[in-house]
Amino acid sequence: MERWRGALGLLGDVAAQVSWRYAAFELDPNVPPEGVEARAYMQGKYPPAMMAEMQERLAHIARQEGLPFGAQAVRPNTFDAHRLLGAALHDGAALQQALADELFAAHWSRGENVGLAGVLADAAAAVGMPASAADAVLNGDDYAAEVRAEERLASDLGIHAVPTFVIADRLMVSGAQSPQVLADAIRQASGSG
Repeated sequence: MERWRGALGLLGDVAAQVSWRYAAFELDPNVPPEGVEARAYMQGKYPPAMMAEMQERLAHIARQEGLPFGAQAVRPNTFDAHRLLGAALHDGAALQQALADELFAAHWSRGENVGLAGVLADAAAAVGMPASAADAVLNGDDYAAEVRAEERLASDLGIHAVPTFVIADRLMVSGAQSPQVLADAIRQASGSG
């Protein structure tokens, strides 16, 4: 997210013309609702050397961006977090962004399981999301169909990783790219560069 913000900062007046939002994408929708132990999950997918390299890369990027980075004990199921982000977007992109920032901090900085209803409710309250909207998501199935539809669209577009930026519905940029790469892609897609 910090690199996206950096890209917007490089755009000058063009940034005012950029609207954006988070779309739903689960890295692994097969993770059970309560989550799984993160280390065992990763060991089941990657050889130890690759796992260590990925962790170091994430930590290095976090340091570069001035972001705290802690060990995650749980690999969460993010379906309900995506539903909550959908409800937040209903009340505006600024609320969705605030909630996303809070969820990132909960997961990456504090090592919380962002798949749990209590953690999600606390995040919603922390950013001023109406309690009735959060309760409707966390105690029902609001936004479930919307999340599944966005996930199908991501699959149809060939998206397999996060972050992936879809710009002007025609240009995709995947991975932890630099602000300059992202700004150039926005300029290219908007015809301003």
